Amino acid sequence: MSQTQTLVLAIGAFQGLLLFTLLVTDKRVNYASKLLGVQCLFIASTFVLPLIVAAGESKLAWLIGLLVFLPACYGALTYLYCRTAITGSPLKRIDFLHLAPLVICYLLNYDILFTPEKALSFVRMADTTLFRHTVTKVVFYGQVVVYVALLTRMVSHYQTKAQQTLSSYNPDIFKWLWSLIAFMVSIWSFKVLFYFISQNPIVSILADCLLVLMVYFIAVVQWRNPSLFHIHQLTTQQPDPTLPSAKLSSNGLLDKETRATILESVQTQVKEQALYRNSELTLPALAEEVGVSVHHLSESLNQHGGKNFNLFINEYRVAEVCEHLDQKSERKLIDLALDAGFSSKSSFNAIFKKLTGQTPSRYRR
Repeated sequence: MSQTQTLVLAIGAFQGLLLFTLLVTDKRVNYASKLLGVQCLFIASTFVLPLIVAAGESKLAWLIGLLVFLPACYGALTYLYCRTAITGSPLKRIDFLHLAPLVICYLLNYDILFTPEKALSFVRMADTTLFRHTVTKVVFYGQVVVYVALLTRMVSHYQTKAQQTLSSYNPDIFKWLWSLIAFMVSIWSFKVLFYFISQNPIVSILADCLLVLMVYFIAVVQWRNPSLFHIHQLTTQQPDPTLPSAKLSSNGLLDKETRATILESVQTQVKEQALYRNSELTLPALAEEVGVSVHHLSESLNQHGGKNFNLFINEYRVAEVCEHLDQKSERKLIDLALDAGFSSKSSFNAIFKKLTGQTPSRYRR
C-alpha cells in the first residue's frame, strides 16, 4: 500500500469518527443528522479495513470479516438518510429490511466472520470461482444499482410533489440531492473499475477521495444546518382522492374554456387578495380559498397556464419585489422577500435568479 493511499485512509477514518461523534452527540441536530452520523462511522470503519489488512495477523485481524461487507449497506443508508432528511419522518421497523444485502453477505460468508486467517485469505484473494463468493459479489454491487434507482425515483417524486403542491421550498435542496446521487454513481463506478477491470491503485485512491469528499462534506454542512434537505409541509399534504396520479392531470378532464375560466378566477383572487404573500400557501389551501377542487386547479394551471403551482405563485412574489426595486425602495432585500411570501433568503435568491436571470442585488443595482 502506497503512502498516499495510507494517508487518505487515515484521514478518512479520523474524520468519519469525528463527524460521527459530532452528529450523534449534538442535541441541536435532527434525526436525519444522527442517521448520517452512523453512516460516517461505517465509512470510517471501512477506511480502517485496508490498514488492518496491511498489518497482517495483528490483534485487530478478527475485525476484517465484520468490516469487509459493510459497504453492502451504504446504498440503503444513503437512501434512508435522504428520505428522512426530506420528510423529517423517523425510521420504521420495516426499514430494517434495507439491511438485507449486508445480512445476506454475512450469511454467505459466516465462516470468515470470526476467523482472522480465513478473513485475510478472503480479502487478499485475487479472484474466486466459489458459487457463494460469486453471489456475494452480485449482492454487494447489485445493491448499488437498486438504491441508485430508488434514490432517483424518490428524489424525482418529492421534487414533483413539492412543485405541484407547495408554494415555498428551496429548489437548491434538489440540486444537492442530485449531486449526491451523481457522487454515489461515480464512487461505485471507480470501485467496479478497480475490482473488475483495472487494478491500478490510483483508481481505488480516487474512489476513496470521492467518498471522503461526498459524505464528510455533506456531514459537516448537515451538522451546521440540520434542516439542510428538509422540505416543510411536504408530509402534511394529503393526496386529493380525485387526483390519483400526475398522469390524470396531464390527460385533462376539463374543456379548454372551463380551464381558462378557472385560471382567470384564480389569478384575480391571488392578485387582488395578495394570497401569494402567505409563505405556507399550498395547492389544497389555494383550491379551498378560491372554491375549486385540487384537481381542477392543478389541471388549469398545468394545461392552460403552462406552469406548476410553485412557479405560478412565485411569479407574483418576484413581481412584487421587482416593483419595489423599480421604485428605488431602500428596504433590505430579505425584508421585501419575506413580505412577498418567500420563506427564506436561499429560496428567494434561487427563484429570483431563475425568473429574472439576475440576482436580487444585481437587479437592484
